[in-house]
Amino acid sequence: PVAYHPPTERRTAASFVNCMPFMGSCWTLLQQAQSLGLAVRVYGIAGPDGIIKPYARLIELAAGVGWGWHDKAQGDGFGHVLHTWAAVGRPLIGHGSHYAGKMGGRFWRDGETCIDLDRHSVAEAVEIVRSLPPERHEEMCQAIRAEFAAIDYDGDAETIKALLS
Repeated sequence: PVAYHPPTERRTAASFVNCMPFMGSCWTLLQQAQSLGLAVRVYGIAGPDGIIKPYARLIELAAGVGWGWHDKAQGDGFGHVLHTWAAVGRPLIGHGSHYAGKMGGRFWRDGETCIDLDRHSVAEAVEIVRSLPPERHEEMCQAIRAEFAAIDYDGDAETIKALLS
């Protein structure tokens, strides 16, 4: 398991979504946050900050920032990057609706584990990041980390195994 450490840059965010510059409105919203002064690094395929290898380095970078910018309209709703954010204990910024009814939906509780862009404008999200007291941010970090720790991966594997038998 990944050890939890408080972030070193609480008022910054990063994205590890591959091809983020080609994500249409999701990319536009990230750029809007940057234009409003939120430091958001963008890693991954086609990301201006490059591809991060090995995976241990990605975990270090994720653990250093205060927020995971994870706005991805398509996907299966699981995602290793989404679960990495939860494992290192970083609250998310993005649209919870992209994960509604999917495995990753458990990480999208506005004001507890994320800033849900379905409920806040980008300007509001940036202001929340800027003004959130450190103690409240730490509570959000701990809440998403606890949600990750509550997942029964072994039980899920057994359920899948039984379904495939």
